[in-house]
Amino acid sequence: MEPIRLELPTGLDVGPVNVYLFRQPEPVLVDAGLKSPASWEALQFGLAEHNLTVMDISRVIITHPHIDHFGQAGTITANSDADVWICELGVDWLTEPADMWERRLEYYRREFLHAVGFDPLIIEAIVGSMKVIADQSDPIPRERIHTFPPTGILQMGGMAWQILHTPGHSSAQTCFYQPETRQLLSADMLLQTTPTPVVERPLHAADRIPALPQFMQSLDRVAALELEAVYPGHGRPFGPRFHLDHHAIIQKQRDRIQQRKAECLVHIQQGAHTPAALVDKLYAHHPPQFRFAGLWMLIGYLDLLLADGVIRQESSSGVWHYYSMED
Repeated sequence: MEPIRLELPTGLDVGPVNVYLFRQPEPVLVDAGLKSPASWEALQFGLAEHNLTVMDISRVIITHPHIDHFGQAGTITANSDADVWICELGVDWLTEPADMWERRLEYYRREFLHAVGFDPLIIEAIVGSMKVIADQSDPIPRERIHTFPPTGILQMGGMAWQILHTPGHSSAQTCFYQPETRQLLSADMLLQTTPTPVVERPLHAADRIPALPQFMQSLDRVAALELEAVYPGHGRPFGPRFHLDHHAIIQKQRDRIQQRKAECLVHIQQGAHTPAALVDKLYAHHPPQFRFAGLWMLIGYLDLLLADGVIRQESSSGVWHYYSMED
């Protein structure tokens, strides 16, 4: 059975988000969309096209705890008997979203955005814009939530789907692979454009986990799968069944990352040593007020260069500085 794609608006730069519907043997949704009147209306309309209502939904399975994928799950549970399933790594975002956002934004304000070298006024503007997004979800009662481990099997659409933990875009992200039909519900792991490696708050006083190197490893894992159809979190499905080769998409992303990583190194060698300075160089083709959007990818390129051993990181007054190993 093929999943049915329902496209829901987000009002965010990522554009609409896909949720996937399995009608049989029970109505199951994979992801829920963002909490908004427009998204709620689109979900109801999409279900009605298949003779279903929100009250018919039995389970909602969340691929990863980003607001455009889980934000509407609370509204669904409030209007149905549906339970919500998520990998155990991301459950706190569903039960305590306000607290999790507060902790992340505090990390951004006090540590991360200062470390990249941004001015305090810019930091407050960035955090303020994120607070708006943080309000677009409701907590889900813990008794309505089921967790699954990062590996194992989930039943959807009358078939057994393998759980694949694919960190990089989100540390708690899971994809679902059906080996007999060679279908992949790829979430934001595999899109036609490279997903952003989101910087997350370190847990338990640990060091920040570099996201883009994780993404590259997850990309290798997905590339090794035998696939006929890829159902992504954003955009149209692709793969051999849709006459759009997923291997070509993967290779294009790898090539682009390697190209931009090399450009980042050149800018460091030419004297741009803080992430704030490097953002202005690497994204000079964007207006200054929009360059911040490239910060996550830039940090990823720096993490890759550090892993390659071609640059070193130093800290001065809490701000990260990067230098070529040749300097």
